Parts: sequence; C-alpha cells; structure tokens
Amino acid sequence: MNLRSLVVHMGGAAMLASMLVLAGCNANVRGGGETTVNVPEQYGMVIGAYKDNQFLLDGAVLSAPDLEAHFRYLQEQKQLPKTVLLEDSDSAKIKNADLEEFANLQLSFHFTGYVKHKGKLTLMSAVESRKAKDAGKK
Repeated sequence: MNLRSLVVHMGGAAMLASMLVLAGCNANVRGGGETTVNVPEQYGMVIGAYKDNQFLLDGAVLSAPDLEAHFRYLQEQKQLPKTVLLEDSDSAKIKNADLEEFANLQLSFHFTGYVKHKGKLTLMSAVESRKAKDAGKK
C-alpha cells in the first residue's frame, strides 16, 4: 500500500465518521435543538390572558385595541417597557388570538416578549409576515 492510497482510505474513513456523527444529532439540527434564554428577574409589564380575546393588566380587563392604546400612551410618555410577560390568568388560558395580538404589539413597540403558558416560559420572537411586508411597501 502506497502513501496515496493510505491517504485516500483515511479521508474516506474520516468522511464516514463525520456523516455518522451528523446523522446522530439530526433531530437537534432539524428541530433547532435546545435554546437557553436569559430570563429576567422582573418584567417591565405583566399581562394576563382573559376571556374573549381580552387581557388583564394591573387588575383591569382591556380589549386588544385598548391594550394597544395603552402601549401608544406609554410610547408618547417614553415609558415603554423593555420586557413584557404574557401569562395564563386564573380564569383563562392563552389562545392563538392572544399570541397573535401579543406578536403585533411586540412588532409595533419593539419589546422583548415572554410567554408563560402551562408553567413553561418561552421567549417569543415575532417576525413580520411576507404579506405584511409586501403591503407595507405598496
């Protein structure tokens, strides 16, 4: 066996080993793997999900437009929170409509959003849809 064939065989073995390693972690690669988040000790604002697409803020029940108006007022006063937590309340659980409204608020007012649903805390990263981007350009 000469040097050239030895190098070719070693290279093939190295490629096979790397393919096996990558195949072993395929689920983590495809699924995004585990994400570690720096969770703040306190939040600038805590919002609770309430019935019929309403929200609970400091004991007051607000509709989605009222909550947005509150954020606009805070923006005018230059007192927007940096972090906002949306959580289940005693009377209602978070629904998809609540998450959509929370994502719209996050995109409009540029805060870091967290969602606490069924005891699990998740960092929410809202992304503007292509339809909204295209509509904004027209």
